[in-house]
Amino acid sequence: MNETDKIVFEILKKEVAQTFLKENTALSPAISQWKGEDIIKFQEDLLLKVKGRVSEKWFYNYFRNDIQKLPRIDMLNLLSEYVGAKDWATFRAKQLQQEHKKQNTKKYSEKLMRYGVWLLVALFIIGVLSFVINQNSAHHVSFCFTDESGNRIEDVVNVQLQLDNETEKTVHISQDSCFHILIANPELTIKIKSPYYKDKLITRKLNQTDYQETIMLETDLNALILRHYSNSDTSNWQKRRKRLNALIADDAILYQQWFGVDRGVELYSKSDFVYQMTIPTSILKHIEILDVSYNTVGKIKQLRFRVNK
Repeated sequence: MNETDKIVFEILKKEVAQTFLKENTALSPAISQWKGEDIIKFQEDLLLKVKGRVSEKWFYNYFRNDIQKLPRIDMLNLLSEYVGAKDWATFRAKQLQQEHKKQNTKKYSEKLMRYGVWLLVALFIIGVLSFVINQNSAHHVSFCFTDESGNRIEDVVNVQLQLDNETEKTVHISQDSCFHILIANPELTIKIKSPYYKDKLITRKLNQTDYQETIMLETDLNALILRHYSNSDTSNWQKRRKRLNALIADDAILYQQWFGVDRGVELYSKSDFVYQMTIPTSILKHIEILDVSYNTVGKIKQLRFRVNK
């Protein structure tokens, strides 16, 4: 008996047990563990379904022991018919075909896995090379800001970057008055906005990987005057009121913004705002302008601020 036939016969034994257990019960699902009543019930089921019979001795010889040779062909045919095959030859051919298919699938899976590993390695290498290339071709950009006198700007400046069709990215500039960014595309648009400096829009097409530029911002004198008035004491309140009335439009929207636990806003009329800014016990001390805009004649039409306690 060759090894192939022995393997196929073991498969046949398992299918015989599975066929029997579909309509019967046994102490164990393994046919090699059957004895006594289990064997009797199997003999009866075999006789009922294929009109054949095996002796208890035959059962022990071929189903309970490790066989050295196959049973007679008529017994193999009988058991094959019991599990649904035409005969032993048909059952054997089917099992060999399935085993061959299984081996091919395994080889294909192993081959696919090898290709997958190599593909991952290739993608990793491509990723590393792309990163290195992008790093080498990227533009290291630095923008710094000064006022008209060339002094470094220490107030907060909000810079909105527009790269290609990407969403605008806001960068807050303070302390060193500069911002630094690494970009791949040589074209960018920068919108500069600050409460104390006039808005500015610039576009740049970079022709070098390391680009540095200092941008001069024009001071918003009216915003600085408001800050100065809220941070200094004066006895000449009439002069200060006159100046504030000239700076602010009659229909201006003026509101204080609260942050933290008391988050909210408080609206002021022009007269209330001017009054609070020009009395010694003013509650509008040390205001920080968050946003300011002007009408067509240069007067403040909207002011958003907060008070730094």
